[in-house]
Amino acid sequence: MKKVLWEMVFSLMSFGSIAVIIAPNVPTLFYVLGWLYIILMLCAGVFTLYSERITAWCDKKLGNTKDE
Repeated sequence: MKKVLWEMVFSLMSFGSIAVIIAPNVPTLFYVLGWLYIILMLCAGVFTLYSERITAWCDKKLGNTKDE
């Protein structure tokens, strides 16, 4: 039940952010929050695409080795 609730909340946030940007006469706060949500989701996507490189860089900086 919790998973479905969170999926609904995030879906509404996604559609709501686009609707706020498109709609006229929206308070500035909602307009800024809509753009902020879209930019953060794009950043999350970029981090996901480069996750292996980020992990390798962190391991290199920390001196970790792969012990499999």
